[in-house]
Amino acid sequence: MRTSMWLAVAMFVPAASAFADVPTYRVEYLGAGWTATAMNERGDACGQISPDGTSLLAGVSHDGQPFEYLPLPPGMQTSRAHDINNAGVIVGSVCPNQYVITQPIAAIWRPTAGGYEVEVLGTLPGNPYSAAYAINNVGDIVGGSGFFGWNLSTGVRFTANGLVPLPSGFLGGEVNDQRVVMSSTRLLDLDIGVTTEIPLPPGNWQGFQSADLNNNNDFCGYIAGFSGCSTFPIRYRQSAGWEFLGGCGTTTSATSINDRGDAVTYYASAATGVQFVGEGYFMLGSLIDASQGVWNVQPGGANGINNARQIIAAARQGSSGPIGAIRLTPMVNVCPADFNADGTVDFFDYLDFVDIFAGGTPAADFNTDGVVDFFDYLDFVSAFSIGC
Repeated sequence: MRTSMWLAVAMFVPAASAFADVPTYRVEYLGAGWTATAMNERGDACGQISPDGTSLLAGVSHDGQPFEYLPLPPGMQTSRAHDINNAGVIVGSVCPNQYVITQPIAAIWRPTAGGYEVEVLGTLPGNPYSAAYAINNVGDIVGGSGFFGWNLSTGVRFTANGLVPLPSGFLGGEVNDQRVVMSSTRLLDLDIGVTTEIPLPPGNWQGFQSADLNNNNDFCGYIAGFSGCSTFPIRYRQSAGWEFLGGCGTTTSATSINDRGDAVTYYASAATGVQFVGEGYFMLGSLIDASQGVWNVQPGGANGINNARQIIAAARQGSSGPIGAIRLTPMVNVCPADFNADGTVDFFDYLDFVDIFAGGTPAADFNTDGVVDFFDYLDFVSAFSIGC
């Protein structure tokens, strides 16, 4: 009855904006030596660390807290995390020796009441190696399988019945909640099996390398030319077309794009920044509030931006602190009731919370007391009824 009552109330709560102008950021240090590789809409991040300079171990950071190691399956020694969805499910790879980068086997980590459980996802028949690169919020997992771990040549979808090859040329790097898989400028709709190809912008280009795909089928990455200064960070928005996000560089790219179209970019050994839709480009370091002290954001270290405009990057405090992963969180207009972090408090936030709450996953611990129970539901609907 209580749920029904709040369903009725929720339909009449006016949509409230959770954003205003360019944010300033607070810094949450996620751990020395860690690299954050992806972040979900709740601000949880997955990543990895090299404890000995050679091997890798995967980990997870919840709500800006330091990284914790993810468990290894029996017989495995190393691991790597590539993506995390809003329920906290993480995909990546594991390995029986220290060479998880060159000899990976796809794996998935699912949250439990006490932490995480891990499952090995296997390979295509006859292939020694595989990796899971992306997971969406409806359960699709994509990645690659092949004979060379550093160059998995066959894109695959991981299903309950095993691995299913993707069409030729699709490498399984990105999948969104619309069940669209991306490879370069081609978009494959898994529901209807139709591929759409986006033409490159006018000019003499060698090709486009995709890095991220949002839920509007906007994407980002880099486009390659022919000069010594040969790559340009770029994004494509369905509503605006191709947009160059900076000048050329020998190594540069846009690495992540949220549903607003905001994209983080980097120039190797030079700069890391964010290109907000409407507000323009900013170096990440310039957006950190002075109250946070001096932080030196590392070039090339930003790998994710979500709809709440939280950003994961790499930085050191001052000039001599250890380099590690950080989460940048806007200091203003943080709205707990904006559960899906799309900048608006509306009925979709209620539906998303109820869905996760019903599954009992850690992301539903709204009051952060370490237990998912009815008090979390009560606290959420109280915040939701107020809005922002």
